[in-house]
Amino acid sequence: MTMTDKRFTKAFFALLTAAVCILAARLAPPAAAAAPLKIIDMASREVIIDKIPAKIIAVNSASRFITYLGADDRLCGIENIDRNFINTRAYTIARQAEFEKLEIIGEGGVNKPHNLEKIISVAPDLIFEGFCDKDAADLLQRQCAIKVLSLSYGDKNWFDENIFFATLNTAARALGCETRAAELINFVETLNADLTKRAAAGAGVKNPNAAPRCYIGAVSFRGRQGITSTDSAYAPFIKTGAANVVSEIGQNSHIFLDREKLLVYDPEFIFIDAAGLATLNEDYIKNKEYYKRLGAVKNKKVFLCLPSVFYNLNIETLYVNSYFIGKIINAEAFKDIDPAAKADEIFEKFCGKKCYETLNKEYGAFSRLEFGENAIIVEKL
Repeated sequence: MTMTDKRFTKAFFALLTAAVCILAARLAPPAAAAAPLKIIDMASREVIIDKIPAKIIAVNSASRFITYLGADDRLCGIENIDRNFINTRAYTIARQAEFEKLEIIGEGGVNKPHNLEKIISVAPDLIFEGFCDKDAADLLQRQCAIKVLSLSYGDKNWFDENIFFATLNTAARALGCETRAAELINFVETLNADLTKRAAAGAGVKNPNAAPRCYIGAVSFRGRQGITSTDSAYAPFIKTGAANVVSEIGQNSHIFLDREKLLVYDPEFIFIDAAGLATLNEDYIKNKEYYKRLGAVKNKKVFLCLPSVFYNLNIETLYVNSYFIGKIINAEAFKDIDPAAKADEIFEKFCGKKCYETLNKEYGAFSRLEFGENAIIVEKL
């Protein structure tokens, strides 16, 4: 057997194992709970659950976490936003068929009120919410007379891995699927160890001043944004040993950067969140001279990565983008990585389905961006 065959066989069985584990999590009946089960949720609220829920709903983007845990078969209703814009995020791609069968319980999205009548009508045993708003969770619980468990992606940072792990464990305890949470956390820690090893081969480890200077632009924030919308704590830069040129700005990870400041920073590499590509192109057409002053544009070092934000954070995509960005800024250390194949491995582990092809058709990532005479041109890598 050749080395290629061995690698293929190893990858095949790894993906098969992931698929079996998620299927097992979905088919296993809810475990009996030692009543009452007291849980401190991610908003520091005490929630007492009488039994492991057989029927649940997930609002404020919490259906993402429920999908990660393979418990989406217990959903008895779905927000309309999770039935639309399907090809924008992995969990809705992976569970499109299942979500389409569920009754709509509200629109979903920021500043959209819940449809209390609909929520009550589907009679869930437990409600999960993903905005980690203590007062809002308390209010929803009082209005529906149904227990609400609050989940979180991060604190001041959009994404905090420790908070993500704690959220998985909190939701898993309520759902009785702790084994699946442990499996996913272990997978993420394996990715982290691999990325750390590869990043160690980069120039910035021994000499931080030599780390590739990078910027992420067009990051969505309550809608699509342009070049100045960025993330000062962008996880893929941290995981690949890149120097984020805006890392010292702002207490919150998302910031709107003064566009002239970007010229001052003049990063070596610019990565564009694909959700904002159209907005970026509109701005480029109006301000070509501005973009032509950026070194990354002049040196053809502007790249398109998958969107990390749509109805809150696409957590799995942060790991997917880490491998793509690593391949760009540290090619030797990532020479054995096919970003598309690695993306599918990660999507399948998180959501139970390979999603890269669908996302690629939607967004055209992973690509290089050429700033042409009349528009930005996407050059597939």
